[in-house]
Amino acid sequence: MEFFFLAQDVSIELYLLICIFFTIVYLWWKDFYIYLKKIYEIVASVIKRPPHPHIDSGSIHIPNIPIEKPATIEEEVWEENETIEFPHSDKIDTSQVEKLTNLISSIRTLIARGMNHEAQALIVEWLSIEKNNRELNLLLGSIYEHEWQFEKAEYVYKDLAEIDPEDVEVLEKLANVLIIEKKNVIANEIYKKIHTFTGNTETTLYMLTHISNTLQDQESILKYSKQYILQWPKNPEIITLLAQSQIALGMRKDAIETYKHLKNLTPYSGEISEILQKLLIEEELANNFGWKE
Repeated sequence: MEFFFLAQDVSIELYLLICIFFTIVYLWWKDFYIYLKKIYEIVASVIKRPPHPHIDSGSIHIPNIPIEKPATIEEEVWEENETIEFPHSDKIDTSQVEKLTNLISSIRTLIARGMNHEAQALIVEWLSIEKNNRELNLLLGSIYEHEWQFEKAEYVYKDLAEIDPEDVEVLEKLANVLIIEKKNVIANEIYKKIHTFTGNTETTLYMLTHISNTLQDQESILKYSKQYILQWPKNPEIITLLAQSQIALGMRKDAIETYKHLKNLTPYSGEISEILQKLLIEEELANNFGWKE
């Protein structure tokens, strides 16, 4: 302060004081601003803070909050059924269908690569969720067949046939497995059922002719082989079975015509030529001496 009193003019003292003040403000204005800002934030937070619940005589006054009525048991069950997808439900959402499609594609790839055990593991895992899936069961049956586990394949195809008794593909697979197991009588009945669904298809008539031959049912051989040859007249295998059934049934003249047709298809077969020659001789002797069959 002595410095100020040394000056003779008071205006100079004031001027110096103002210069010092503004110098200090210029040097410290940032720190001063931050300090004021903190004070402002503290005061503002105190003003905006909600008051604490008032405690009076040990009781707490809680603001009124609307309470929803609890759902009844029926409502709770309904809500669960609306929001939860059970794996055994008949309705499968889009994501499940897409997942199943990808799974089947992967299983087919594994089977093509000979990785049957890996493919079977995937199939069994999904069948635990959807046991009646047709495609997966067919793939499982084909794996059993490839592994020579025909009895297991039979059970798989039987289950599918019970679900849809008119599924021709399943019935064919079941009948073919039964033939391998030498259960030809049942297989024959199944193919007869298939015949009622499909009519005179090549596969059905072919199988019925061969099964009838295994069962030595000459009448059925004659019936189905004739129906087959009417549409596919150049199959030596079926024509031979027809000729043999005609011989067994005493239809020698018809058998001669059948063997002639067969010889035209296989002109270099010595066996067929011999049989035909023998039949011609027998027929000539029968005509000359009145032989009866």
